Amino acid sequence: MLRIAAIEFLNAAPLMAGLDCDPRFALRHTQPSACADALRDGSAELGVIPVIELARIPSLVPLGGIGVASGAGSGTAAEVRSILLVARCPLPQVQSLALDPASRTSAALAQILLRRRFGADFKLVPTASDWRQTMTTCDAALFIGDPALRLRISRAPEAAGLEAHDLARIWQEWMGVPFVFALWGIRKPAWEANQAWLPQRLRQALDEGLVSIGRLIEQWSQRLALPESDIRQYLERNVTYRLTAAHEEGMRRFFALAAAEGMVPADARTILEALPA
Repeated sequence: MLRIAAIEFLNAAPLMAGLDCDPRFALRHTQPSACADALRDGSAELGVIPVIELARIPSLVPLGGIGVASGAGSGTAAEVRSILLVARCPLPQVQSLALDPASRTSAALAQILLRRRFGADFKLVPTASDWRQTMTTCDAALFIGDPALRLRISRAPEAAGLEAHDLARIWQEWMGVPFVFALWGIRKPAWEANQAWLPQRLRQALDEGLVSIGRLIEQWSQRLALPESDIRQYLERNVTYRLTAAHEEGMRRFFALAAAEGMVPADARTILEALPA
């Protein structure tokens, strides 16, 4: 039985369809950062993990072609709505930044964009348990996943006189390519023992998730107490699951910037040279 570290947020739901009923898998749902830690310490064999961790965890095999990403056009939106940088001032003026502890990739992206896109000079500060309290201690704060989606839909930050920036949109406008937030990562021994059937099974799960999108929308609307129309827009327009050449280029550029910032090894881009199909 392969242990899966599964992201507990809505954005990964289509990737997991039916895997909880497959006797070959055991799922444990948790935050993205904890998914990466589970693959690092061996308490899971595979998981949808923050893409930056593929460059940080030795002997991890990334599966290409599917993941959690922003749109690349053709009916999809540039913004992803669940990766928000909330700020009390214009972004070039940010001097203190709080990072969502659930995040690894978006945490790196927020710092890269602030420094290299907006020229901000800032220090990192702790977060609080409540977003409003966090915003009293910093100039800007990163929020991800379902809590961020609620903030975007409610427009609570704007109502409080704050700015809410969609990082996927900023990246797209800056780089001209979409952003990939998470990929399937598989520990090398598990990959070597199961590569004959595992990639196809994971792609089948996504196919099933997209075919049954109506059921997912109903379930998650109730779970998050959000309108079904917002859940549908999120799953069908804001998040993309089938990756294109533009997404791979986005990953290459992200790894190059992350390496320049000392966040990943200098050769991080080489993990994309032979993504298993």
